[in-house]
Amino acid sequence: MSSIMMSVSSGRALPNETRACTALFSAYWLSRGSAETQGSRIGRGEGALLKQGEAIAFRGQTECDWVRFDLSIATAPEDAILAAPISLPTQPTDAACLLRLDQVTFPPGGIAWRHVHPGDGIRFLIRGGLRIIGDTHQETAGPGHAWFEHANSPVRAEADQQAATTSFVRFMVLPSAFVGKPTIQILDKHEAEQPRVQVTQRHVDKLAYVVPG
Repeated sequence: MSSIMMSVSSGRALPNETRACTALFSAYWLSRGSAETQGSRIGRGEGALLKQGEAIAFRGQTECDWVRFDLSIATAPEDAILAAPISLPTQPTDAACLLRLDQVTFPPGGIAWRHVHPGDGIRFLIRGGLRIIGDTHQETAGPGHAWFEHANSPVRAEADQQAATTSFVRFMVLPSAFVGKPTIQILDKHEAEQPRVQVTQRHVDKLAYVVPG
């Protein structure tokens, strides 16, 4: 059975350029410009999900800047910044997975307390700075940095005190039971009682069958 790869890329499209989805699924998020796909328009700060064979058409008079997350069989696209094999969520074999594209924004010095999520995913920082602290590693992210988080792998995130806002876009493959629901689980009960300062905006929340070839 072939593995499923998740990857992230970023780039720029010319006005009126059209791109076809060659992966199993591609999730686009726009930092500049606008686009149309499957009869729907997406603008700056918005996202959309395409399945294999569907296309996105970039619109307007200026170039469009995009971040793209792909699910592919075995091999990631050549333009991938980061790629990793993923495990599908543990759930009934006949159940679709939830594909979620969202955006998380922190105020200066905001903290996401030590927590887990129930699905594999990639994050891509779009502004500010973030320190990511796992149980066995830590890294500091600036704009354009991407990182992978395994399902149920504990992590704490600390936003830069000097940045007006810190924000990343994220793509995850989740159990279907989380449609419309938050996934963060704070591991310490005292920290879980603290106010949540980060804001999450969902762009895509769709059920889909993700089956390797």
